[in-house]
Amino acid sequence: MKKTFFLLLGVCLVLVCASSAVAAVSLKRLAEHPFSPPMSSEADLRAMVERNRADLQTGFDKAGHPRLYQDLMAQFPDADIETIRVDPGEQFFWMLFRNKNTGQIKALNDVTWEGDSAFDAFRFYIDSTGQRNEFIVPAVCGNISLRKVGPIPAAAVVPPPPAVTPEPVREVPGPEPVVSRAGGPLFDIGLAHQFDPATYVFARVGYEIPFAEKFSAMGLVGGFIRFDGDDGGDAFTIDALLNYYFTEKMFAGGGVGFWSDEEEVDLIVNLGYLIYERPGTFRTSLFIEGRTVIDDLISSEGTRLGAGLRFQF
Repeated sequence: MKKTFFLLLGVCLVLVCASSAVAAVSLKRLAEHPFSPPMSSEADLRAMVERNRADLQTGFDKAGHPRLYQDLMAQFPDADIETIRVDPGEQFFWMLFRNKNTGQIKALNDVTWEGDSAFDAFRFYIDSTGQRNEFIVPAVCGNISLRKVGPIPAAAVVPPPPAVTPEPVREVPGPEPVVSRAGGPLFDIGLAHQFDPATYVFARVGYEIPFAEKFSAMGLVGGFIRFDGDDGGDAFTIDALLNYYFTEKMFAGGGVGFWSDEEEVDLIVNLGYLIYERPGTFRTSLFIEGRTVIDDLISSEGTRLGAGLRFQF
């Protein structure tokens, strides 16, 4: 009963930590992941949009607005463009950026500008599905952002022309989302329970290396400290894992690990989900993991099940 209480308490603590990690993004610096080189004029902005049509379509698809992209391409050549200053505290529904390491296009939701000062930006409006969308483009980085959505002003509503049967418009699907994995150091912390029985707290450090579109390899070293139970002892571990990313957020994998207490080799399986990301700098995933001795796979006594948080930098 005591070990079950501690295991449940540990899982609750992990979930609390995970929920606190999910929050709106506070942006304090621009041009860390620029969509384009700096721009100084309206002509630069129009050239940037024309030059990056395919990347913009990818970004609008990832932001969940493929129709808005079509309206942008139709209206932007005639749109009025203003130069404004954006003060700290301004909020955006989403912002597009280009990962500086991989070049992949991403959409960052619920962004608040919390820099030390205002920044220069271009502003224009695009009408779509009966709404007027206000776009902001920082001059220093070109990260197109959706700032506001509201009704179309009455003065802007033009009576429809005589009915003309339009040619059908074929929606062109955007490219399949690609997982953004630049690799780098990582840190795991969590709890594990052995059915023999024993309960452990564990921590590991390691490094992830992506080597294909949806695969990455990880090497980790760490330790398991037993704080409850009467079988087994503390152990030093060396693990090698291969992960497959089903989506941008969900992954599963497996591998082998060395468990020093019994000098045994374990089979490891895991399943995880990305719960927070600060693009290009920090990622947090929640994962569950099982490991059992390869020499005794049919026995459940030595099986260890755990859950934890993975921090990637």
